[in-house]
Amino acid sequence: MDEGPKVQIRVARVRRRCPLGHKVGDSWEMGATTPEGICMYAFLAIAPAWSALRTGGRFGWEEDPDVVHFACPDQGEVVFELRRVDEAAVEQEAAAAVEQEAAPGQVADG
Repeated sequence: MDEGPKVQIRVARVRRRCPLGHKVGDSWEMGATTPEGICMYAFLAIAPAWSALRTGGRFGWEEDPDVVHFACPDQGEVVFELRRVDEAAVEQEAAAAVEQEAAPGQVADG
């Protein structure tokens, strides 16, 4: 079964406080399993968006087709950003970093 791309989940904003202690910058990468440490109520709220991103969906109110924001149902105190991970781009960046390390003293174009 093709799992589709992974989705990066990140706490983008905490309006007042999170009862479970999530803070801005907390992040998880989610593939076919539930990430450890994420609030169950938040997970249940974002699961449909995660599924949509993994299957090529997009959200018309978002400018970036690979991103969507959802608030936790606990009074909307925590806003999560879900981002579809382009694994090919990640691999290209990693290969470029290795190439740069292998050629010390050279200046990269760009």
